[in-house]
Amino acid sequence: MNSRHDLTNLRYDRTSTLSTMASQHRPVTNVVVLGSTGHVGIPTVIALSNHPARFTVTAVTRDKSQASFPPNVRVVESDLSRRSLLSLFQDQDAVVSCLATSMVDQQKDIVDIAVECGIARLIPSEYGLDSTHPNAAKFVPITKTKIENLDYIRQFEHRLSWTTLVTGSFFDRQFGDPGWFGWNMAEHQATVFDGGDVEFETTNLSQIGAAIAAILSPEHLDDTANQVVFVNSFTTTQNKVVAALEKITGRKMTIEHETTAAVRECALVAHEEDPTDFGPVADLVTASVYGQGGLNLYSKSAGGLWNDRLGLEREDFIGSIEKALAVYTKPGA
Repeated sequence: MNSRHDLTNLRYDRTSTLSTMASQHRPVTNVVVLGSTGHVGIPTVIALSNHPARFTVTAVTRDKSQASFPPNVRVVESDLSRRSLLSLFQDQDAVVSCLATSMVDQQKDIVDIAVECGIARLIPSEYGLDSTHPNAAKFVPITKTKIENLDYIRQFEHRLSWTTLVTGSFFDRQFGDPGWFGWNMAEHQATVFDGGDVEFETTNLSQIGAAIAAILSPEHLDDTANQVVFVNSFTTTQNKVVAALEKITGRKMTIEHETTAAVRECALVAHEEDPTDFGPVADLVTASVYGQGGLNLYSKSAGGLWNDRLGLEREDFIGSIEKALAVYTKPGA
């Protein structure tokens, strides 16, 4: 059972298959979070640890000394090698991958080890645009790897259940990185695309963590099995965000105008010239967040949001921006 080929071609008798299916749907108690110190990893660990009677959480990090989590969280340093993951996944019920997009090509190895260790539920690293949308690979080439990974996971549905989470852009975090999705709060400047009235869905990081905790809860474990789950914090427009920022800060924003079509065209050329440069990739994501390819209103084309089904709390638009500015735009953030 040391290679993907071996795992793919294993044969099971009826008794073994029934036993495996039963174990797939066992309650999730022990949860491993990979990439626990990343943008999604931190709120995920916190959300899970907020339910100590329900979850026992292991946060996996490259550098244990840099991790700061609640005392009820077990923190483990790992190089994410096969040997390390085999040890980490023993006696665990669920694996939540919050690894960065640049590491998403490791996901097939994670699947193999999860299957080998008898993990019941895997949440792969998605947390962005809907990679299952027909236009995803064409408009955001980086989603090709995610599509391939999900296809790979589906081969093991008789042994391992999965849930992917689609969230759109990270609403609160984008205000802390100058240039992300057109926002530059350090200069109080914004690039507004296609007039600024295009609706798009977006999600706060804390909402992503809350959604993951809900997915793994006994109430929702079965109905989220082998499902693409869509959540958001808001459906809004850039002009509404600009108005909110000006109201909160008491300052007019300096606005530059651009089109998503032009951004996409330039980014595609740059990406072809240097596929390793993340800048054009970020521009392609931005163009699709604001409408290119029809990926901006992901839940409307995929059967609707899961917010109410998962019991997620409704969030305050102005309050979310105020909190984001306080957290992510202070010195050192």
